[in-house]
Amino acid sequence: MKKSVVALALASALSSHVGIAQTLQHDNKNSTEVITVIGSPITLSTSETIAPLTNNQADFGDQLVTLPGLSIARNGPVTALIQYRGMFGPRVGVTIDGVNINGAGPNAMDSPLSHVLPEPGMTATLYRGITPISAGIETIGGQLHIQSDAHNLFNYANVPNGNEFQGSVSASIVSPGSGQQYQGSGLFNTDNAFVSAAFIYQQRDERESGDGMLIPNAHYQRNGVKLRAGYEWGKHQVDISYQNLNTNESGTPALAMDIAFIDAAWYRFGYRYNQSDASYLTLSVFGNDNQHTMDNFSQRPLMMPAMARQNDTDSVAQGIDATYVMPWQDGELTLGTNLLHNRNNSIITNPNNAAFFVNNFINTERDITSVFAQWNRDTERYLTTLGTRFTQIDMDADPVNSNMVMMNSAIATLVDNFNQSSRDETYNMLDIAATFQYRVNRNTHIVIGASQKNRAPTYFERYTWLPLGITGGMADGFNYIGNLDLDNETARQIELGIDVHTNKWTFSPRFFYQDVENYITGMPSTNMAANMVSTMMTGMAPFQWTNTDAVIKGVDVELHGQLTESVSVNAVASVQHGNRDDIDDALFRIAPEQLITTVSWQTSLGNAPLSMQLISELSGRQNHVSALQNEQVTASFGLIHINASWQILPELVVTTRINNAFDKFYAPHTAGINRIVGSELPQGERVPGAGREWQLSMRYQF
Repeated sequence: MKKSVVALALASALSSHVGIAQTLQHDNKNSTEVITVIGSPITLSTSETIAPLTNNQADFGDQLVTLPGLSIARNGPVTALIQYRGMFGPRVGVTIDGVNINGAGPNAMDSPLSHVLPEPGMTATLYRGITPISAGIETIGGQLHIQSDAHNLFNYANVPNGNEFQGSVSASIVSPGSGQQYQGSGLFNTDNAFVSAAFIYQQRDERESGDGMLIPNAHYQRNGVKLRAGYEWGKHQVDISYQNLNTNESGTPALAMDIAFIDAAWYRFGYRYNQSDASYLTLSVFGNDNQHTMDNFSQRPLMMPAMARQNDTDSVAQGIDATYVMPWQDGELTLGTNLLHNRNNSIITNPNNAAFFVNNFINTERDITSVFAQWNRDTERYLTTLGTRFTQIDMDADPVNSNMVMMNSAIATLVDNFNQSSRDETYNMLDIAATFQYRVNRNTHIVIGASQKNRAPTYFERYTWLPLGITGGMADGFNYIGNLDLDNETARQIELGIDVHTNKWTFSPRFFYQDVENYITGMPSTNMAANMVSTMMTGMAPFQWTNTDAVIKGVDVELHGQLTESVSVNAVASVQHGNRDDIDDALFRIAPEQLITTVSWQTSLGNAPLSMQLISELSGRQNHVSALQNEQVTASFGLIHINASWQILPELVVTTRINNAFDKFYAPHTAGINRIVGSELPQGERVPGAGREWQLSMRYQF
């Protein structure tokens, strides 16, 4: 590669620049990465605070890129998809306050990150490396938990006279593009209860690249509200949440349509029974309901009225999680069960032709039943986590139809073949995970892990009967058809790492190797009817979702240090390499090597605390690309960002940010390909990142 990891590291060290600030939880006994969740340490993890004063993307995906091994693939300003160690999209689990989000859009326009409404103290916790069994279902590509600080909501130690109200309001403006974000939150405590509320409003007209070109369809508008309440008595605790987030017209230039609107709501009821200091029961009942309309005519040019398409989609998710934690064999045993029901619908129409319709997905269902057991033991020398999970996934879909069956024999064949096929399927999957941390001495810890994880196909991988550009956000420009004969993926992973601590420095590399059996990806279709339809529509034959094999390997490294009493440095480097085993080809849209370094300086200005950060973001050239999917090589780039946060008063904080300070033109490899005709950016070119942007934010607490 043009820039090796070593070269990136040297460049960063010499420049002494920085990345986005990270909030890590340190534990001298265990590891700088062990977090505690009202009990004992459960795994090696890394957390970062999601701060609404420094985001430069509407969905806050930009604030996650300093988590080791993680990158963001983006098809538009509110469509961030997580990639972790080369695993992409639906392979990476995401929960928000314990809620599993089932997006309505089959192309992940409403990805899980688009449902985040941040509150003060909200954190994103990434399970680094081998994800523990208890963290979630189908965690084949890792797990990210985004959660509010519920512990502090129930913390009454500082509540005077039994009750207290506190809140905050913030405002941010970004230029160019007239970006605006307004947010507020409030919390009322008593000695055994709380009520909280938060709201957000975001909008932006446009964005420009480093050469002054308008980035196509970079506009967005969103608003939302979140309510939460809790009550505690004796050994019992209840916690109720509700969120509604509305996205209005927003662009997705890498996809065939843009967002007309997304109305997304989720709810959760949580209960906890503290049987003793070491044993407790938790129960969570949750769900989400999403309505989503997208089209190809209201926000981009349309060649002719007959080509207008509108896709009306909806989704429902309902679930129950239950866990019981108790002491066992000098450790902690967690037993749990998870039930989850997902349903999706999609109907495509043409507003200019009332007779046109495609029943794209009709009552596609994905029902999950899962049970697990996990044991943790923490001794002076060892930290051990062992777990196993059995999961059964049942899938089914109703018959489909289209007005085109009367005029196109190939489409009639596709409809008949789908409707006459057996569409129900059951997947039985066994997950196993083991992680060991050996404390050689106070300063050196060795981490070894191994796992077998599984993922069943998504509904669109099985039930896309008409060749369309539905890829769950992969967005390679090809049409795809589903495959009712897909097997589940099985990934076997090993990991080796070491943590070295001194009084001022921590160095933490992780090497990983993952072999994925029955990896689901696209292969040229041999379905004659589908090939005929796709060639007629686009001039190209479609792909069909197929089971292959793949290998993903790499390394990610964290470095944290205190240069002086007031200056600290954090650096995260990630490298991953993904290849198919059935043919000599790379996996599509894999992030190149990356290094983000943060130098933070704590000082004061006018007797008020001032925090400054200098950010270096370096990305290597990606020339290991998929020839089968016509993926293009991307160049390396380096960016500088500058942050400053000044606490003028105890209640008032002013934050400024200069993003891409040298106004450099660049296009991340994980960005999508422009599909909009007539924009300044030619169709088929990779969507560039933003040029120099200025941001000013203020937050007032009361």
